[in-house]
Amino acid sequence: MASENTKRLEGHIYVLASPVCEYVKIGGTDYAPLKRIKEINSCEPYKSLGPWSLHDFRQVADWRKVEHALHYTFRSKLVKSVAGQKELFALSCVEASRRLEQIDESLVLKKPKIDRMFQDQEFSSFLARLFRFAAILNWLDLQGAWTFSLFPATNGGRYYTLNIGSHEVAFATVPANDRPPVHMIHMDRLVHDFKEVSSWVRKRSGRLKNDNYTTGLYRSTSVFFEGNFDIALEFLSLNGVRRAIIAYWTEALIELQETGTLSAYSKHHNWNAVAELKKRITSKEL
Repeated sequence: MASENTKRLEGHIYVLASPVCEYVKIGGTDYAPLKRIKEINSCEPYKSLGPWSLHDFRQVADWRKVEHALHYTFRSKLVKSVAGQKELFALSCVEASRRLEQIDESLVLKKPKIDRMFQDQEFSSFLARLFRFAAILNWLDLQGAWTFSLFPATNGGRYYTLNIGSHEVAFATVPANDRPPVHMIHMDRLVHDFKEVSSWVRKRSGRLKNDNYTTGLYRSTSVFFEGNFDIALEFLSLNGVRRAIIAYWTEALIELQETGTLSAYSKHHNWNAVAELKKRITSKEL
């Protein structure tokens, strides 16, 4: 019974910001922030001060405990001029984020995997480049609809898997039997217009496979190739690759935004890894 109670306390702490409000909202929830943000933007008193979007977040073992501690820390900044609320604070997003970084490490979920990611400099540098490259951090509110997992056991082991909706759009396998990692990045078929890409992929034991997923959007292509993460970075630099990735990923994300549907893989999403990547990318550490 104790373990069930502990599981129920797992949840998210979030900092929301609005372009028309000078305050931040600090709260917690035991379900996906995507759903919570929709609720906040549809009810008063927050609706009139919105639209609110996700600025920062953490997934924690006891969200009520962390939420209470944050509210207590910022009690002198609590906004009392807005009736019907107890979660608006007169402080900057930067101040709120700094406090999130000080959450007790024992309460932060999946921290060993995050530490392992940043111990591998090539891997973390590649992820930072991919996240910047595809502008995935512009879609923080849609986490849970798109998902990022670290070191899943899928198919014998992977470094990471990135899903948009119901299927994978990027992954890298863990090396096995003296073979290098296999990378897959899903994109629009316009990548075929750039012959340099096809030639590069073939030289690295790869292939381009059209319509790899029955649930994929029209004109989709999965690109497979072998190599370490320096090779994967080289792939991202090829002419046409970024255009093809953005064309597919952005359309898929817009569709998810319109439906608001959570991915079947949302329970595997590593919120804290995304938060740490966001922090390091923003501070230009990666």
